[in-house]
Amino acid sequence: MSNRINNFDENYIYKILKKNFKKNNKNFLNNIGDDASILKLGNKKYAVSCDIQIENVHFSFKYSKPEEISYRAVIVAISDLLAMGARPEFFLNSLNIKKGTSSKIIDKIFYGFKKASRDFNLELIGGNVSSSKQFSLDLTVIGVMKKKYISRGSSVGQNIYITDNLGTASAGLKILKNKKKYEGLNVKKIIQSYIKPELNIHKLNKLISTNLIKSMIDVTDGLTIDLKRLIKYKDNSLGASIIWEKIPIERSLYKFFNQKTIENLVMNGGDDYKFLFTVDEKDKKVFESKIKSKKIKVHNIGNTDNTGVIKLIKSGMVKKIDSGGFLHRF
Repeated sequence: MSNRINNFDENYIYKILKKNFKKNNKNFLNNIGDDASILKLGNKKYAVSCDIQIENVHFSFKYSKPEEISYRAVIVAISDLLAMGARPEFFLNSLNIKKGTSSKIIDKIFYGFKKASRDFNLELIGGNVSSSKQFSLDLTVIGVMKKKYISRGSSVGQNIYITDNLGTASAGLKILKNKKKYEGLNVKKIIQSYIKPELNIHKLNKLISTNLIKSMIDVTDGLTIDLKRLIKYKDNSLGASIIWEKIPIERSLYKFFNQKTIENLVMNGGDDYKFLFTVDEKDKKVFESKIKSKKIKVHNIGNTDNTGVIKLIKSGMVKKIDSGGFLHRF
C-alpha cells in the first residue's frame, strides 16, 4: 500500500529533483533551482526558463483583459532570464484552451503576445495547443548571455538591494478583488502595477554593467520567500537583517491601507517583478559611486549575516520572518 503525502509544496518537488536527477552534462553550467538554466552550446551561453500561468491561480479573466494576461505572461517569463543577466530573445508558447472559449478571446491573447514581442524585442518560434478544463499559458523563454551569469546564492557580509517599490502589484490585485470598496478613488496606477508590471530593463542593464552584483533574483512571490531563496540557495546557514524603513513603498498605498496590511503586501504579496540583489561590503562604495554616475537609484535595505535567520527590523523592533510569501501547495 503506497503512502499518500498530503499538503506538500514546491520545496518537496525540488528535493525530488535534487535526489533523482544528477547533473551529468558539463554544458549545463548552473543547477536546478536557479531562476533559469544556463547552457553552453558551442561558443555561446544561453539562459532557458519556463513559466506557466493558470486561470484562477495566477490570473482571472474577471480582473484582466485577455491581451493583458498574455502580455503579463511574457513579463513573468522573461523576468527570470533578466535576473540571470541574460538578454531575452526567443519564446515558445503552449496554450491549454478551455472548451467554450471564443475565438475572439484567442485573437486577443495572441495580440498580447505580439505586443510583448515588439516591446521586448522577442521572437515567437513555436509552441503547442491543447484543449483543457482550465485555461493556461505555458511559456518557454530563451536568452543569450553577454557576460558571466548571475546566480542565486549569497555570502556573509553582503549588502542587500532592491531596484524599485515593493507591494504595489499585490495592492493592485487586492483592489481589483474589492472594486466597490475603492470605487471613485484614484487607484488606477496601483492596479496597473499588477496588470502590467514595469520591467525596467535599461536600469537593470546599467546595474549589471557595474560587474559588482554577486547574486540576484526577481521578486515574484514576496520579499520574505524570495530573499530566503536568494541567500540560502547555496548555504542554508546564512541569515539576513532587513530594515523596514529602507524598503521603497509607493506612498499612495498609505491612503488606502493600514500599516499591518501594507507590511503583508510588501513582505508576502508578490507579483512585483523587481530585482533583489547583493553586493559585497568591500565593493559597496565603488558600486554606489558607479550607479550614481549612471543616474540610477536602488535601495540598500539590509545585509546578510551568519545567523541562519531572516529578520525584519521595524521601528527598532526585531522579528523573525522565515516564513511567508506565495508558495505552491498541493
